[in-house]
Amino acid sequence: MTANTIVSESWPPIDELLPHRPPMLLVDEVTSHNATSICVRATPDAHAWYADARGDMPVHIVIELMAQAIAAHEALTRRMSGLPPAPGVLLGTRRLEASAPSLRGGRPVLVHAECVLRDDAGNGAYDCRIESEGQSIASATIKVHQPNDFSAFLLEQLT
Repeated sequence: MTANTIVSESWPPIDELLPHRPPMLLVDEVTSHNATSICVRATPDAHAWYADARGDMPVHIVIELMAQAIAAHEALTRRMSGLPPAPGVLLGTRRLEASAPSLRGGRPVLVHAECVLRDDAGNGAYDCRIESEGQSIASATIKVHQPNDFSAFLLEQLT
C-alpha cells in the first residue's frame, strides 16, 4: 500500500460491497483501501465446501480470494464517488505462483490487490498477492472486465 492508503476500522461490512453470500463469500473484511489498491482479510474455513481432508483451502481457490478483493476495491471506489457497486467478471490469469499447496484452515491471510491497468471499456488488471504471517504465499495478475452495461454484456455472451 502507498502513503495515500486509507486504513480504517469503519469500512462497510463486506456483504454491502460484494454480491456474494456464504458459502461463496470468502473474504471477511477490508483492512485498507486507496484509489488503486485494497487489502482484505480472509480466514479459510476448515469446514467449507472447498476444504481438503486437512481442512485447508487448496491453493487454486486463491484466485477467487483475489477476485473478491478486486470486487471490493471496485465497490468501495464506486461508493466513494456516490455510485452503487456494479457487477463485473473475472477473466482469469495466465500464471498463479504459489509457495504452498494450500492455505491453512482457520489462519487469517491478507489479500492485496493493486490496479495496474484500467481502460474506458471496463477492462482491468490487478497485481495480487496473498500473505500469511508476513510471508507471501501466492501471487498472480488477475484480469477482470466491468462492462458499462452488464445486462447487454450478458446477452452478447449468450448469442
